[in-house]
Amino acid sequence: MAVVMDEETVYAFADDTEVTEGRTLLGDGAVTEAESEPHGVGGLVRDGSGAARDVRVQVVGRKLTAQCDGPCAVASGRLCRHAVALALHAVERQLPWHAVPADETRRAPGAALDTLTAVEKAAVLDRLLDARPELCTDADQLAIRLLAPRPRTELAALQERTAAEVEQALRTLDIAHLSTGHRPGVGYTDVYEAASRLIEPVIERHEADVRRRLALGMPDAAEAVALGVLDGLDACEGDYDGDEVLCYAGEDLAETYGHSFRELMRTAGRAVE
Repeated sequence: MAVVMDEETVYAFADDTEVTEGRTLLGDGAVTEAESEPHGVGGLVRDGSGAARDVRVQVVGRKLTAQCDGPCAVASGRLCRHAVALALHAVERQLPWHAVPADETRRAPGAALDTLTAVEKAAVLDRLLDARPELCTDADQLAIRLLAPRPRTELAALQERTAAEVEQALRTLDIAHLSTGHRPGVGYTDVYEAASRLIEPVIERHEADVRRRLALGMPDAAEAVALGVLDGLDACEGDYDGDEVLCYAGEDLAETYGHSFRELMRTAGRAVE
């Protein structure tokens, strides 16, 4: 059910200092994003340091509650200055507010995060680092650990995982997309060239992965990916059911499609076969 909100309601759940500082933030245009959410309003509020704080203000029963990722220290059930600024901004613009059903207030921390897709998690990370730039160094270190595993067991796992991904991707190419014959302005496309056009995007994705790891100074990880691609190509060699794109790709896939990987690693001082 929609809840009527006004300035007095906001003031009732904040201390005088937070109200004063919140109004100052509002007057300075610190609220950069604000939108209605299923249980209240959410948005970004910049503070004196220039950092954007991710803020949520919710209506729970007859009370207001707030979540803010800034270094705010306020009593439970009270609004910090960022929450005050966001709430007043929402009131001024007459954004609708909606109460939280009682059972939803018991949702376990992290429950929503666990349901996100990879794309949604990436968006959360972008917003988190925008709001908390001091976390960039830690996030970068985690990225390095992910892209450049050091233990031999992890490098071997990366190689095996890459090989499986390549084999799976190539074996499941849709033969219905194998387009041959004469096309105006293009010329005649034989079946071998048509198969190559389907295979090459798969190879190019992994080639881009090798290039980025080399560019980041991660030759061991780049080598593991390159070897994985060659292993995947070898695994696809000659064992077809008669209705696969690979049936028309020619012989010695590792030689034909692995050349760029061998050259990349040779340039980096690593010989792979």
